[in-house]
Amino acid sequence: MSRAIQSTSGTIKYRLKDVNAKAETSIILDYSFGRNNRLKFATGYKVLPKNWDPSNQRIRALSTLKNRERVNKDLLRYASDFADQVSNLNEVEKQNRKILRGLLEKIIRETEEVDKPITSFFEFADDFIERKENQAKNIRAVKLSPITVRSYKQTVNRLKEFNKKVKYNLDFDLINLKFYYSFIQFLEDNNYSINTIGKHIKNLITILNRASEDGINTNFKYRHREFKAVSEETISIYLNENEIDALYKVDLSKTKDWELARDIFLIGYYTGQRVSDYNGITRDQIKTFNGRQVFEFKQKKTSKKVYVPIHPRIKSIMKERYDGNLPRKLNDPDINEYIKEAGRKANINEQITIQKTIGGKKISQTVSKHTLIVSHTARRSFCTNAYLSKMPTIDIMAISGHSTEREFYKYIKVTPQERAVKIADSAFFQ
Repeated sequence: MSRAIQSTSGTIKYRLKDVNAKAETSIILDYSFGRNNRLKFATGYKVLPKNWDPSNQRIRALSTLKNRERVNKDLLRYASDFADQVSNLNEVEKQNRKILRGLLEKIIRETEEVDKPITSFFEFADDFIERKENQAKNIRAVKLSPITVRSYKQTVNRLKEFNKKVKYNLDFDLINLKFYYSFIQFLEDNNYSINTIGKHIKNLITILNRASEDGINTNFKYRHREFKAVSEETISIYLNENEIDALYKVDLSKTKDWELARDIFLIGYYTGQRVSDYNGITRDQIKTFNGRQVFEFKQKKTSKKVYVPIHPRIKSIMKERYDGNLPRKLNDPDINEYIKEAGRKANINEQITIQKTIGGKKISQTVSKHTLIVSHTARRSFCTNAYLSKMPTIDIMAISGHSTEREFYKYIKVTPQERAVKIADSAFFQ
């Protein structure tokens, strides 16, 4: 039977900070409450791991330990008092980390101060981000990247700038259509693109939904059909096989940063993976099946395990420039910067007209194709070229990790003319 104390909303256990410590280590009160929520609090007591009984969560009954009875009694009291006080909280307060930590401070540290419940929008938003940061860092099962957390931070920072500039006195009860249009106007005045504005609105809605679920927000005017994330279609290019060939063959030996970015990009192209998976690939990921070498990936975004045959060009890159190894990892922003220069050297200069809305104004400009190459272009290029080469869609998806054909067809960049040619080559039209 578990020795954990069950409260009305969570489970209290005692653990050692370091079970492998050679010296005394702290005894930690570990409180699990709700989905993916844990609170750890040092009790102030320490013990040698060999003197700790993990099944009973107590100091062992050894005659050489003079104060064990007092410590065990305190541990029992801490857990009992905490469970009692949690049971007196309302449902919103039971999920509030600051309140829970305040209770433990009062019980264990014998302080009187308990944090006040969160009531304002910015208090909740800051607490929301703190919780998401902890989840992204500490809970592997939660598919939340640091990039997503950073996006939430950016949104809250823009809201604070808006609040200061416009003197809006922003709080839950004032988030309505008037606020919505004022906030969009503020972002447009600061020359944000329409898709960046849409990202901030989407993040705000996510925060408001969580506040509503937690019972902190009772104003649902943000659910009006006009209160929505705005967006416009962006230019997402792919490199055709001739352009990939030119990129592979161009001599970049005098600019090692460009060469490294190009090699990493080509590994992304010939594996069809996201940059988070192909940037930093190692020899340990090389496996052999039936005499054929493949890369093994556990995709960070989806946790899917995929296997990709190693293309001869990747083997050449490894042999010619990295002593049989894979290139070292490079920061994603650096890849995006250097791959454009590599594309310029490879004469990837097709002129492309792009249109976007910045600061509320439609802007049209013509640019060279190499200026639009980014790390993700590698994956999109693989999917598109593999499709045009008549590789079965199900096989491409097995490599890329796309879950549905609908999702895949939205992703690839195939013109109506290219699709018509591919269809014309089918057995039906022969």
